[in-house]
Amino acid sequence: MQLVRNFATVGAMTAASRVLGFVRDTFLAAVLGAGPVADAFFVAFKLPNLFRRLLAEGAFNSAFVPLFTRVRAEEGAEGGESFASAVLSWLLLILISITVLAEIFTPLLVFALAPGFTGSESADLTVLYTRFCFPYLAAMSLVAFFSGILNTLNRFAAAAAAPGLLNVVLISVLAAVAWFKLPPEEAGYWLSIGISVSGLLQAVILAIAVR
Repeated sequence: MQLVRNFATVGAMTAASRVLGFVRDTFLAAVLGAGPVADAFFVAFKLPNLFRRLLAEGAFNSAFVPLFTRVRAEEGAEGGESFASAVLSWLLLILISITVLAEIFTPLLVFALAPGFTGSESADLTVLYTRFCFPYLAAMSLVAFFSGILNTLNRFAAAAAAPGLLNVVLISVLAAVAWFKLPPEEAGYWLSIGISVSGLLQAVILAIAVR
């Protein structure tokens, strides 16, 4: 029964997130349309999202979860807490360093990963939006860390629900943009900020759940 309950919880949260994602994409198409602003926003969001999939959700979880599980098995809950605290300290230091470097060298990052945008109408907007989006990577790395702890402790609801906050925040921003009839460039500005805010919210909620 425990397996069925966990499966139902994760499945329901994932399905809800996918539905919200469809609503979000529909609103994005309506508000941003097709053009340089939409191109800049989607590329800006793609860059931290790419690093998130490669580093935060991939390599980090593969390394952290087995070690955390082994430490808890060998040293008990206190040992697991000490290990997780040490990992979190180093993780925060690394994430802050990466974020600062990325903010400084954003033009080079955009050129390396989206060379076709160089010199285009979207180039400056892409750099601006990327600078606002990139803290999302740091936040999602923390989300992966906290999710790994929760999943190890057989607590799946919070970790499964957290990704849906991105869609909730962006839909809320899009609703406000439509209400105030903001131009596409300004809409992209607020959406980029919304992405980082959603990541911070996810990290805070999961930190509370872990606590």
